[in-house]
Amino acid sequence: MPNSIPTFKQTQQHAAATSRMLVDLYWYVQVVEAGSFSGAAERTGVATSSLSRRIAQLERSLHVQLLSRSTRLFSMTTLGEQVYRHALEMVTAMEAALLSALESHDTPSGLIKLAAPSALADWSLETMADFQRHHPNVQFSLQLGDELPDLGAMRLDLALTLQTAPGGSNAIVSRPLAELEMIIVGTHALLRQLGHPQTLESVEDGRLLTLGTNSLHQPWLLTEGTRTISKPALIADSTQTLLKATRAGLGLACVPRFACSADLASGALQVACPQQALPPATLYALTPPHKGIIPTARQLIEHVRRALLSHDATGIVLIG
Repeated sequence: MPNSIPTFKQTQQHAAATSRMLVDLYWYVQVVEAGSFSGAAERTGVATSSLSRRIAQLERSLHVQLLSRSTRLFSMTTLGEQVYRHALEMVTAMEAALLSALESHDTPSGLIKLAAPSALADWSLETMADFQRHHPNVQFSLQLGDELPDLGAMRLDLALTLQTAPGGSNAIVSRPLAELEMIIVGTHALLRQLGHPQTLESVEDGRLLTLGTNSLHQPWLLTEGTRTISKPALIADSTQTLLKATRAGLGLACVPRFACSADLASGALQVACPQQALPPATLYALTPPHKGIIPTARQLIEHVRRALLSHDATGIVLIG
């Protein structure tokens, strides 16, 4: 009966083959994310010819074609896309393991460029200040806005957003952090004037505030669909402005409970239409692909998670 236990030499050979394949998968991820062999060569400092040989070797080892090549460009095959996704998870896990080992002596420092939704402006500044108290060598550049930020054009290290990032992008890594409860709020005086409505059904557009522009009004998202607002009382470019207008009694706004918890506690604002079902808003952390994430941004994301968990406001459910 043959011995099924591998010999030491066989184990060594298997380990060497696995190691080569892991390295080749790493280079495959670099090539795909750069969009070309020449782009990957610029980013990594490895010759284009060497990268091409490594990918060809990987295809031979896997017995599949990963890339459809032309004179200048390439595209991934269907199997190539599947292999890329698995390889990206593998590389991300590897770098996370390395980061865990390094974090004990890797002190965050330098400038971190980030964006955050205006609805969370105050909380974002408090979180940044707390992070800086722990890491005084960190500086921040902050941009506030409610549109989906363009990481490349804005040269950002990290963006917190309530907008969903487009799927299938190799230029953005999107991590859901938390779900935020959405509520409708208004002043006591306005709610009394409106007869304390329980749903939006009886509330006219002229009593509502919304984000958008003069030519494009954002509808309110409801659990059963959307509420199109054709003639709002106010159209604003930020949730912060909507909240200021709501405090002034200009109309009702649909905002995260998290963003107006102080107003609710003080009585400056009250919950309106309490029986209206609203879906939660998801808070995402957007970063460049794994290779482009600076260590300080990684640690700031973890700090944000802890800050969300420790915050005393209701209406926050962490994801993951």
